[in-house]
Amino acid sequence: MYFRIIFLNYLKNFLVVFLSLIAFFVFMDFMLNKSKLPDSTNLQFLYIFYNSANAALLIYPLALILGVLITVLSLVKKNEMIAFLSIGYSLKKLLFPIISLSLLITAIFITIQSVTTTSFRDKAKSILQGKYFSNVNENLFFKFNNNVIFIKKLDVLQKNAYGMKIFVLKNSKLNKIYDIKKAIFKNNVWKAKNINIHILSDKKVIYKVSDLNILQGFKPDILNKLETKSSMTLKIAFQAISLLKKENIDINFIKTYIYNAIIPPLSFILLIVIIFLKAPIHSRISNVSLYVAVSIFSSVIIWGVFLVIRKIALASIINPDIAFLTPFVILLGLSIYYFRKI
Repeated sequence: MYFRIIFLNYLKNFLVVFLSLIAFFVFMDFMLNKSKLPDSTNLQFLYIFYNSANAALLIYPLALILGVLITVLSLVKKNEMIAFLSIGYSLKKLLFPIISLSLLITAIFITIQSVTTTSFRDKAKSILQGKYFSNVNENLFFKFNNNVIFIKKLDVLQKNAYGMKIFVLKNSKLNKIYDIKKAIFKNNVWKAKNINIHILSDKKVIYKVSDLNILQGFKPDILNKLETKSSMTLKIAFQAISLLKKENIDINFIKTYIYNAIIPPLSFILLIVIIFLKAPIHSRISNVSLYVAVSIFSSVIIWGVFLVIRKIALASIINPDIAFLTPFVILLGLSIYYFRKI
């Protein structure tokens, strides 16, 4: 009985806070950028949708915390908290339905980011900049498998690459040059026909024409994200990590997107443990106002800290391993301490 009461109460409070924060965020953003949006009503609705989805991923950890606070206040105000404790339920047991729902919501949002290849933030930004129908990137330059690769034009949607040049290095010296007019990504590999191959041997240049399958597994989305370093979903980030784990390439910005999708929500669940275990039992014997003020202040500060960490980690100012794991370990230690203390 207690599980259903607390679970449903927390779910209702979470949804109210969550939807309210999204509505506020989207409304303010729309009003600020309305003059920059295209006149098309359909594109405006798409902008609102993508912005709402991006806001949902950004806000839900904070909504989890605020939902817990409202739930605690509701239990205290109705004397349900002291009633549950009086009949033998401990704070640890009352915490169980809240943690269960928090983990379920977090798992849903992490799954969404793991199965989608679309960055909602980038989609909204492309509409704002009038580039929504543009899927072409130009002058991409990167290194892979001892090859230096240049792509003059990449059509991500059509999965075509134009003006590709691959400089093959051997013992740090230029060995071959592949000159490719057009390559098509098909069956997880780039297929190119009539490639001009320049083989450098003993100061001579041997020229031949051939068909070739190159850059296996190097999907257009990964090429685009690696060069532009734009927002990644978990799916794209894990694919990029898997592809580049043996390469001498800085992948900290990829790890930042992975950490940012997983560590902050798990940290907020640890904060929920601390906040709930420190919850007042009854308004007459506890300073409820101070409890709420401290809880909200600490939640907003931690939420802001993770936002700052994401920005400085993407700018390569600090290692993402240290930046994200340090506050997580601190909160883990505090939650274990309070859990054992109760």
